[in-house]
Amino acid sequence: MHLKPLLITFVISILTVDATAQGRRRQPASPKLKWRVQLLHKDNNEGIAVGDIDGDGKPDITAGEFWYQAPDFKQRPVRELTSFGDDYLSNNSEHLYDMDGDGDLDVLAGTFKETLVNWYENPGKGNYDITAWPVHRLVDTETASNEATFLHDIDDDGTPEFIENSWNAKNPTLIFRLVNGKEGRINVERHVVSESGNGHGMGFGDIDGDGKQDIVFQAGWYEQPAAGAFTGPWKYHHDFDLPHASCPILIVDLNQDGRKDLIWADGHSYGLYWHEQLEPQADGTTTWRQHMIDKKFSQGHALAWDDVDNDGQPELITGKRYYGHSGRDAGAEDDITVQFYDWTPNTVIWKKHLISTAAAGEGPGIGLQIRVHDLDDNGWKDIIVPGKSGTHIIWNEGK
Repeated sequence: MHLKPLLITFVISILTVDATAQGRRRQPASPKLKWRVQLLHKDNNEGIAVGDIDGDGKPDITAGEFWYQAPDFKQRPVRELTSFGDDYLSNNSEHLYDMDGDGDLDVLAGTFKETLVNWYENPGKGNYDITAWPVHRLVDTETASNEATFLHDIDDDGTPEFIENSWNAKNPTLIFRLVNGKEGRINVERHVVSESGNGHGMGFGDIDGDGKQDIVFQAGWYEQPAAGAFTGPWKYHHDFDLPHASCPILIVDLNQDGRKDLIWADGHSYGLYWHEQLEPQADGTTTWRQHMIDKKFSQGHALAWDDVDNDGQPELITGKRYYGHSGRDAGAEDDITVQFYDWTPNTVIWKKHLISTAAAGEGPGIGLQIRVHDLDDNGWKDIIVPGKSGTHIIWNEGK
């Protein structure tokens, strides 16, 4: 189905408090920040990626069955997806990476219930008038119940790894190393972080300050071995629980005390939080204090951390996923929102800025991935989101 793009304009006025000789009054802190929403396609896809597919130097978009060719974002086919349940398509995340060593970007995709991981070969050289890209098998993970997948460089060697997050706590936590095989084609090496112990939500960062990335998930965190990420099992620490945590969980030193904190949302109910990391106990056990950021929206299933207002500091970007459990989650029929939050370390305050709002099913939600990229090269980063209310570009038109 091809739908005519829907354009909606949203304007944000950012207010602050300013002391004057005649008392305090509210006045604009800066000119208005303007956003414009464009619907690319209405389906139930929830994965998305951004990159230069056709080699023209302009960022394109892949989202489920299609890719969208810049600068006009013409819809072109990539693959067919199967459906299941009431309203799901078999795509929970996608990534762009050169999987065959030919110099262009291919689509590496994750699914909810399948154990097979496929990648889709970019036909390249203008050969885009085809019904589907060639499909290749990367690996059979032998696990299912996948909440999301990540393409993330866990060992900081410059090459990303493929990592699945499962909602099944009994599933193993695995890392699949991408290694160059014959003629540059990517193969994988399977590494076991833990034979059992996974859970809804995942993030990556240095929790214990040893300079190595650890893995955070719903039921605690895994400590990377001192000898390296792939030298053996990782040590499990059950220092916290984050029910139905977002994908990703962000790991950031928010209060600049030298310890990494956590930012996460309840992906299937109300609640956006940050966990402040306190001084560790004598035995090294990490300790945490939970803080509320926002409890006025539900299903904040995905988060992003990027600078969208050009102040030189990243903002927290999230919103409501529409119908994460087919309408059975808390707040399912609430308005859909996308918003960002400014963080001020010295006051320890989050300031919310609404980007878009629409009736349930009628505007952009956050789906399972949020991509932030300056698509039109105007100097302001745009927000690109999939979801069961459609695939949208939220154009950032600046101040």
